[in-house]
Amino acid sequence: MKTDYDTIADAYALSRRESEHVIVELQSFCSLTPVSKVLEVGCGTANHIHALINSVDCAGWGVEPSEGMRRHAPVHSRLNVCQGSAEFIPFEDAFFDLLFAVNVIHHLPSPRKYFEESFRVLRPGGWICTFTDSTEMIQRREPLSRYWPSSAEADIARYPTAAALLDAMDQVGFINITSREIKKTSRIADATPYRERAFSCLRLIDDVQFEEGLRLLEEDLHKGPVRVTSEYVCIWGEAPTKHCSERLHEGSR
Repeated sequence: MKTDYDTIADAYALSRRESEHVIVELQSFCSLTPVSKVLEVGCGTANHIHALINSVDCAGWGVEPSEGMRRHAPVHSRLNVCQGSAEFIPFEDAFFDLLFAVNVIHHLPSPRKYFEESFRVLRPGGWICTFTDSTEMIQRREPLSRYWPSSAEADIARYPTAAALLDAMDQVGFINITSREIKKTSRIADATPYRERAFSCLRLIDDVQFEEGLRLLEEDLHKGPVRVTSEYVCIWGEAPTKHCSERLHEGSR
């Protein structure tokens, strides 16, 4: 079932924030400066690209298909958010130094097309980073998989494996492909993001399961803060120095 992000945009904007460890990962792997051009694909309300701009003063863009999500993007002189998608990035060839996507890949009908478009718009020597989850990460998510175990089953069914993504990147032509894992733990004292189903996996389960999980979460929150785990597989790749878009054109003939 496809998530209608126009419908959940208001709840998402009120409750979802950037993951600090995502910003740290991007900065630690890449040398970003004020002249760097960075694109977030499927940026939603643009939390991550906005935080990255604030951190390194780079020039930032976001592409997002949902008008409702774009409407909540923050205003910043160095940020431009426009309509687009992972399969259609409305920018010229070799434009960006870094391209990244956070928990977007499982929404895409064709990850291969996302990598092809990314390859096209990255300059020679530019980098791509796809933040996603492994099966094991999904299974041990807190509080999602703890209170709504059926949401883990639904997500595992729609997430492509890291091995499949690495293979697709190799076929497209990326080099220096690698994967890294990052993790952060915290605690929450408010169930609002979960009550509003601001996480798409909670919209994949039935109402009975959802209400029961919410009841248990709120019971535990009355006793004190609840643990949250945030993990990602970070899949990196570099556009080759002799970057040539003809390879993609030839492959599509």
